[in-house]
Amino acid sequence: MSAAHRGWSDIQATLFDLDGTLVHTPIDFSAMKRAVLEATEAEGFEAESFRGLDVLGIIGEAARRLKDPSEFRKRTDRILQDIEIEAAHRGVEAVGAGDTLSWLMGHGIRVGIVTRNCPEAVVITLSRTPLPHHVLVTRSDTPHVKPHPEHLWLALRKLERRPENALMIGDHRMDILGGIAAGMRTAGIVAQGGAADAFADPKPDILLLELPELRRWISPSSL
Repeated sequence: MSAAHRGWSDIQATLFDLDGTLVHTPIDFSAMKRAVLEATEAEGFEAESFRGLDVLGIIGEAARRLKDPSEFRKRTDRILQDIEIEAAHRGVEAVGAGDTLSWLMGHGIRVGIVTRNCPEAVVITLSRTPLPHHVLVTRSDTPHVKPHPEHLWLALRKLERRPENALMIGDHRMDILGGIAAGMRTAGIVAQGGAADAFADPKPDILLLELPELRRWISPSSL
């Protein structure tokens, strides 16, 4: 570790993404996006105009354009829930996830899980893979999800900690974007079989191959 990175001495809270970070969940995001795009076409929209958005972005934008989006939202919510719940039954804990969370909590650092997943799937995931934490925020808890900073700010308010003393850890670019927007430090966890250049823009403060490496970045002098 370089002189510039001897461990942060002021981290009081850590926020973690769930799927792909704490638990490896085989969600078929391509199938999910195709199904949601088909749902927008059924409403008379041209699917191509939504293709550059993520799944929740597609749903939000289509709903905004509809005079009464209630049935569309119900239908697309079912699509997402069915895929997420099926995958939740096959999730596997990431290497050292539980131990890392316990270590942080044992040293007085507050731990939150912030996920764009539905609460029904999260309940299944955490019943199969119990992960210690103080706060859990799903997409149902806020109208603005990652990369919008409000998703992270909500968790920090519940933890009673400030963004400048907090670290966001995730495996996706939107986790890093959200953390930066929220005024937090960020850590990118390189996905299984993935490459570090997945975090080329924007760059997180640190990159991790496995969660236990996080201990190197939290200074014992602060604990």
